[in-house]
Amino acid sequence: MDISQQLSDIHDIEQSLQLAFPATYKAFMTTDELQSANPNTEYNLVDFNGYTAWGIRFIKLDASYPANLEAIAEVVLQPRKLIPFAWSISSGDWLVFDYRESDENPGLLYIDHEMALCLEDAESEAQSENITVEEMMEGNLSVLCENFESFHAALKLETDETDETDETDETDDEDEEGADVRITEK
Repeated sequence: MDISQQLSDIHDIEQSLQLAFPATYKAFMTTDELQSANPNTEYNLVDFNGYTAWGIRFIKLDASYPANLEAIAEVVLQPRKLIPFAWSISSGDWLVFDYRESDENPGLLYIDHEMALCLEDAESEAQSENITVEEMMEGNLSVLCENFESFHAALKLETDETDETDETDETDDEDEEGADVRITEK
């Protein structure tokens, strides 16, 4: 996809959400060679403000984007103010922009896939714990950082650590009589 089409898609999404994505995020999504060449590129975030995630993938900003808003609506009360931009394929956590306080400089939050309550569960648990549904759903959200710039600076490109030049896998095994045999798989 060429950059003019990417920018047009981003503009359309921003218009439909009535917000503007951070400039550094848009630049990353449109000009970063790895990200724009392969949307399945994965990144790691290691002990960033106490949070670690492996296999972070960024959500494509194209016609398929609204499906992500629908998916996140199950675990947030304000899906038009908490906007997903990435997820961790290893944990299932969502990474979201938080536009509840500011339409111009959103903070970043994460939603822990294992801990998040859906609205239906939050309604029943809120009654039993004598708190509001809003308070219960707020528990789905954890602060990650103040802006995309600091998040982006902490990302590490995930690399495959296997040696792709070694085409043989040598293992020890035993033959039928129990003697050690060297097996080479090609």
